[in-house]
Amino acid sequence: MDKNSQNSGEDEGSIRYNAGQYQEAIAIWQSALNQTFDRKQKALLYTNVGTAYRQIGNLGEAIANWEEAAKIYQSSSDGESRRFLAQVLTEQAQAYNALGQFRQAMPILQSAIDIARKNQDKTTEIAAQGALGNTYSAAGELEKAIAAYQTSLNLANTLKNPQAIATNLNNLGSVFNRRYQQYLLQVNAAQREGDDREEARLTNLAQQDAVSARTTYERAIEASKPLGGIMHAKALLNLAQFLQQLPSSKTDAIENYSIQAISLLEKVPDSRQKAYALINAAEIVGNANRNNQQLKAQTLQKAIVITRNIGDKRAESFAVGALGKVYEQAQNWTVAMQLTQQAALAAQQANAADSLYRWQAQTGRIYKYQGQNEQAIASYKEAIVTLQSIRSDLAAASKDLQFDLRDSVEPVYRELIGLLLNESEKSAGEDAKAKIEDALQVVELLQLAELQNFFGDECTEVARDKSDPLAEIASTNTAVINSIILKDRTYSILRLPDGSVHRYEVALSRQEVENQIDRLRFTLEDISTDEYLVESQKVYNWLIAPMVADLETANPKTILFINDGVLRNVPMAALYDGKQYLIEKYAIATTLGLHLTANKKSNLVKSNALIFGLSAEIPPFAPLPNVPKETQGIQEIVGGVRFLDKDFTLANLEKQINKGNYPIVHLATHGKFGADPNSTFLQVFDQRVSLNEFEEVLRQSKHPIELLTLSACQTAAGNDRSTLGIAGVALRAGVKTTFASLWFVNDADTLPLIENFYKLLQQPGISKAEALRQAQIKLIRDPNGHPAIWSPFILVGNWQ
Repeated sequence: MDKNSQNSGEDEGSIRYNAGQYQEAIAIWQSALNQTFDRKQKALLYTNVGTAYRQIGNLGEAIANWEEAAKIYQSSSDGESRRFLAQVLTEQAQAYNALGQFRQAMPILQSAIDIARKNQDKTTEIAAQGALGNTYSAAGELEKAIAAYQTSLNLANTLKNPQAIATNLNNLGSVFNRRYQQYLLQVNAAQREGDDREEARLTNLAQQDAVSARTTYERAIEASKPLGGIMHAKALLNLAQFLQQLPSSKTDAIENYSIQAISLLEKVPDSRQKAYALINAAEIVGNANRNNQQLKAQTLQKAIVITRNIGDKRAESFAVGALGKVYEQAQNWTVAMQLTQQAALAAQQANAADSLYRWQAQTGRIYKYQGQNEQAIASYKEAIVTLQSIRSDLAAASKDLQFDLRDSVEPVYRELIGLLLNESEKSAGEDAKAKIEDALQVVELLQLAELQNFFGDECTEVARDKSDPLAEIASTNTAVINSIILKDRTYSILRLPDGSVHRYEVALSRQEVENQIDRLRFTLEDISTDEYLVESQKVYNWLIAPMVADLETANPKTILFINDGVLRNVPMAALYDGKQYLIEKYAIATTLGLHLTANKKSNLVKSNALIFGLSAEIPPFAPLPNVPKETQGIQEIVGGVRFLDKDFTLANLEKQINKGNYPIVHLATHGKFGADPNSTFLQVFDQRVSLNEFEEVLRQSKHPIELLTLSACQTAAGNDRSTLGIAGVALRAGVKTTFASLWFVNDADTLPLIENFYKLLQQPGISKAEALRQAQIKLIRDPNGHPAIWSPFILVGNWQ
C-alpha cells in the first residue's frame, strides 16, 4: 500500500483496507481506476486491487489485476517502475503458489529476482527469494527451498529487516519439519524391511532435522517478539504444532504457546491471515487437550466472525466446517450437520473445491454415524466428484507428503468403499452387484489418486476410453481379484469371466494385514529356510481359500490381481494351499485397475529387443557378473541390439530408444523402487537415473514398447507405495507391460527363468502371463526351487 499517495480515492481505499474492509477498498480503487489516465497511478491501483482480492481469497481476480499492473510497469524502463514490476511479479507468483500452480510461479519469481538484482533492490529480492522458497517447498524440492530461504534470510540479516528475518526462520523451520516427517516415513519402511543399517542412517538424519526445526522455530519466536501481532503468533503456533509430533513433548507447553498466540491475534486487525491463524490455533489447542474443546469452539467462533466481516467465503468454509467437526466429535449431530452444510455452501460460493470435498465427506460421516447409510453414500459420492475435479492440484500440493493424502483424501474413498460393500451384503441380485461395481469404480479412482500423489502430478490414463476391459477378460478367460484393505476389515472381490461378481469379507484389520504381509515377504526372501510355507498358507487361507469353489467352477486360465496397499509387496504366485502354489494352477499378472491397462494382445514373436546391461561394480552395488551372459542369451533368443557397461549411459539409452523400433526393452541393472520418486532410481554406468528421467527417456520411443524388463531391481518391502513406481512409470510412458522383480535375486539364479520366459514368448499364441507361469513352474520343479528365486518376478499391466 502506498500511504503517501495524494490521490484521495487511493487514500480512502487504503483506510478501508487497513480497517479490514476489503470489499469496500476494492470498490473505491476500481472507481478511481476509471477516473485516472495516469499510467503509473493505474498500475498502483491495479496492484492495490490485486492485494485486496488476495485478502478475501479471490486469487483469480488478484492475479488478473497484478497482470494489468505488470503490463504497465513492463512498458517503462525507469528504476522505480522496474522495482514495482519485481514486487508485482512476486505477488503474482505467490498467488499461483496458493492455487497449487508451482511450475507457473517458478519462472515468474526467477524473473523478479533477476530484475531486483539488476536494480540492486535487496528488499524486493528478499521477498522474491522467500516466495521462491515457498514454491520449491510446495513442489517437494526441499533442498532448493532451504537454499532459497537461506539466501533470503542472509539478505534480511544484512538489511536488519526483522519482519523478513522472522518470516524466513518460520519458513525454514517448516521445511526442516517437512523433511523430518519424510525421514520418519522412510525409517518406518526400513524398519519393516529389516534393514538395520538404513534404519540407523535415516533415524540420525530425522533427529538432525528435528533439532534444526525446533531451534529454527525458537529463533523465529525470538526474532518476532518485537514485531508482535500475527508474525509472533504464527511463530508460536508453528513451534506448538511441531512439538505435537514429538512423543516427549509436554501438552502444557503446547497449550501455552497456542493460548499466547490466540491472545496476540485478538489485538490485530481482521484479515485472512488472522482467520487462518485462529483456525490453526483452535486445532492445536483441541489436539493438545481433549478436555479443552470449549476453547477450541470459542476460537473457531472468533475466526468465523472475522471471515464474515472481511467477506472471505473460502476461509469461512474452513472455520465453520472445523466447528462442525467439534460438534460431530461431541455427537451433537443436529448442530454438526447444520454447521457442516453451512461450510459446504460457503465453499461452493467461493468455488473452493479443496474445501468443499471435506465438508461433503463430513456430511457423509455424520449420516453414517446416525445409521443413514444411503444418504451417507450420496454425500461421499459428491465428495469424490469434487476430488476428481481437483485431483491434479491435490497431487501437486501434496507431492512428497503421502501422509497428507492419507489423512485428508484417502479416507474419503475408503469410507465410501466400506459403505458400498457393507450395503451390498444387505442387498441381493442385481442391486448387490451394482453396489459392488460402484465400490470397484471408487477403488480404481483411489488407485489413480495414489499414483498421482506418488508422482506429484496428474498421470496418463491408459485405455480408459479405448476398449471394454470386461469383454477382454471374458474373451481371454481371465478372472480378476481385487483386494481392499480397510481400517477394521479386509475384502476380496472376485470377477469371473462370465461377468458374475462375488464378495468375500475377512475379519482382519489393516494393521493385522500389514504385519502378516511383512512377515510373508521376509520369509520369502530368506532362501535359507522354508518358514515361508506357513506364512504363505496363512495369506492363501484368508485371501484365496474363500473363493476356491467359485474359481474351480469357472476354471479361468489367468488371474489378474488388483491389489491394495501392502499386498502389492508380495508375489501372488507364491501363495500356497498346502499342496501347491497358486502359479501352478493359474497364470498370474497384476495391474492398478482394469481401465488403467492396455488390453490389446501383444505379439512378441520375432520382436527386436533393445538390451542394456551393467555388470561392473558401481558402489555401493556389487558387480553382476552374469549380466553379459544374460543379455547375450536374450539377444540370441529375440534379436536386437545390446550395450554393456560403459555403453550403458543415460544418453545412449535415450538415443537408442529415440531412433529405433524396439517392442522389447530389457535393462539388467540395479534399481530401487522406494516410497516416492526421490528414493527410486536405476543405476547406469555413469549415474543414477531418477524415475522422472527414466520416464522421459521411455517417452522418446516413437513406437509402442510392449514389454519393459527390469531384471535386477527391487522394491522397498516396508512401504506399500513402492510398487507404484514400477506400475506408474510404465503407465505414464505408454509401456504396455512391465516385467520386474520385487526383490533382488542373484543374477546367476535369475538367468534360467528369464531365458525361458523369452523363449516361451516366441511361441505363437502364448500370453506373457502364461510364459511367466511356465518359466516359474520349471524352477519350482527344480530341487533347489526356493520361491526366493522364482517368485519375485511379476508382470504389471497387460497380461496377454
